[in-house]
Amino acid sequence: MQVNFQLFDRSFLLAVRESFIALLPFLLINALLALFPVLATALAPELSVYDAFHWFEGISDTLGRLFPLLAMLSLSYHFAKYLDISAVASATLSLCIIFSLHVHTSGGLVFSDYLLEVLGDPRMVITPILAAYIMRHFLKFPQLHMVRSAEISAYLSQHLNLIIPMVLTYTLVVLILKAMSMLLVLGISPMVDAVGEFGPMGQIIFRVLLTHILWCFGVHGDNAFLLLIGDDNGLQYLAPNLTFSEFMDLFVLLGGSGATIPLLIAIFLESRDEQSRHLAKIAVPFSVVNINEILIYGLPIVFNLRLAIPFVLLPCLNVLIAWMAISAGFLSFDGKPFPWVTPLFLNGWIASGGFAVVALQLFLVTVGVFIYRPFIRKYSTFTDANQYDRELIKRTELQKDIERMSERQYSRNQSETLAASRNLERTVREVLSGELLVHYQPKLKLPGREVVGFEALLRLKDADGNIKGPWFIDNFQRAGYSHVIDRFVISTVAEDLRRWQAAGFSPKVSINLDPNNLNDVLMLDRLRTTLGEFAHQVEVEILERAFMRDMQGINRAIAQLQALGFRFLLDDFGTGFSSLSLLTQISVDGIKLDRSILAKTDTDQGRVLYRQICQLCKSLGFQLVAEGVETPSEASFVGDAGVDYVQGWLFAKALPQAQAMEYALNHGKITPNDLDII
Repeated sequence: MQVNFQLFDRSFLLAVRESFIALLPFLLINALLALFPVLATALAPELSVYDAFHWFEGISDTLGRLFPLLAMLSLSYHFAKYLDISAVASATLSLCIIFSLHVHTSGGLVFSDYLLEVLGDPRMVITPILAAYIMRHFLKFPQLHMVRSAEISAYLSQHLNLIIPMVLTYTLVVLILKAMSMLLVLGISPMVDAVGEFGPMGQIIFRVLLTHILWCFGVHGDNAFLLLIGDDNGLQYLAPNLTFSEFMDLFVLLGGSGATIPLLIAIFLESRDEQSRHLAKIAVPFSVVNINEILIYGLPIVFNLRLAIPFVLLPCLNVLIAWMAISAGFLSFDGKPFPWVTPLFLNGWIASGGFAVVALQLFLVTVGVFIYRPFIRKYSTFTDANQYDRELIKRTELQKDIERMSERQYSRNQSETLAASRNLERTVREVLSGELLVHYQPKLKLPGREVVGFEALLRLKDADGNIKGPWFIDNFQRAGYSHVIDRFVISTVAEDLRRWQAAGFSPKVSINLDPNNLNDVLMLDRLRTTLGEFAHQVEVEILERAFMRDMQGINRAIAQLQALGFRFLLDDFGTGFSSLSLLTQISVDGIKLDRSILAKTDTDQGRVLYRQICQLCKSLGFQLVAEGVETPSEASFVGDAGVDYVQGWLFAKALPQAQAMEYALNHGKITPNDLDII
């Protein structure tokens, strides 16, 4: 359960973070457009007579209204990517749900009013997340698939199989959101009605709590509050010459919702995450004028419990400290107005005509920095530990993800030579110009030589139609693209197993994974969710160097998957230097003997070595597979040495899925006469 929770937590936050980072250019442009008319009104009010001034006001308001819709589409795309579902299906489903929630049965509603009603719905942020997780859950059930035939294309089959899960998801999410809305109205309405009965202190605390909690769910807290309570709430006086809104600007927000300036300083002091530090640098000039959407959506604060706690509680603490200072008579105000974009400290000097307010602001910033620092330190540790998690990609987005990963790889490896970069570029280009395939080499059980399964082997069909071996694997692994290959193999094997299952054929299939990915919880979850239903048919072949990096972690991962039915084989045994000592420390089910030691059995010493290795492994309880068997004499020798299974060109090369099934059905048992034919 712990692993699943960590997986959900990590992939969830990464999806949210990337969703809003993708919208940063939009937020920056909109912030600049919003800032211009405010500054113009404050510094040069005569500009308000020009049409350009009103154009800036109108375009800023329009773009601001579009943000919830853009956020919903971005969330749909990124959650679909991390949950490995169709991004188009996720986005269209979210749009259908949110528009359905605002259908008026009475009719007569002007479309522009209807659209504004939809765009103002705070549920737009929650809808794509609910839809993505629920649809992913329904997609796990083969009973809901309309098509299982291998006669139509995989792409068409994939989208036809979305129909029933999408209908069920649509129905369930609409019901959930309607129920949530009813409960929210029942809970918020009494509080809203009671706000007017609160004293000034109670009203301020209520406003701060509600706005900041709404921000944490991606809803523009200040706008939502004004919709609930009304604009006039901020114009009430909290103290002589000090309105509610002015109190918030002076003592609570400190550069933006959540006390942005203390948050920025804490990031610069504590964060080891370069992305967060760069984001903070970009946010500085905007935070000076109290615009902080960049941090709220970029870090993100949204749906991030690690930062939501200080984001909500610190403004409440600021209210209490400032209220006590005002009640004690330490502060007085002149009543001079200042726009909300006035920088911190300058607004304090304008409001009071002295430095007492400025001193309190400085004290609140200092307290805020100390409060944010441990949370930023913890968040930075989380981000560092998972900086490579975004290598999770979808098979159908192979080219786009490789291009994105190439850019990230380039930034991490600027010191590499130009020649190496060009070689990688040529490799990627050649792979993308061809077609990745998975072929299956039969595996036979001794002594009867029945075909019991296959090894899934990667192949590349080039632009000329030639089938080649995976010559590019090493380059991809060095470049950090191994997740791409592993995910492709897992997805393709799952599809082929379903085709075989539909045909009444259930062989065992072994797959090869990059050793670096074996203790990645996201890759393990990929195995569980994609191949879990076939776990008892799947063997995972791993190289011994995987154990050299993290013995305990790999053994834990193996134990988790073995509990589900997966089996593990130690691949290429005999090529390393630590194999014998390793056998007593690992929990694999079997061992594959490398072709290199079989090739040496043409000498007496080689034959003795091979037999002794087989005897040792069998005495330790391992099943043995001999790979690379190429001659009848080699097949006879390994059988006498105690090997359980064989594979090699003597019996068959790696075959396409359909041919592999045909071979297994036609060669259930291999006789000596069959060897001559092969």
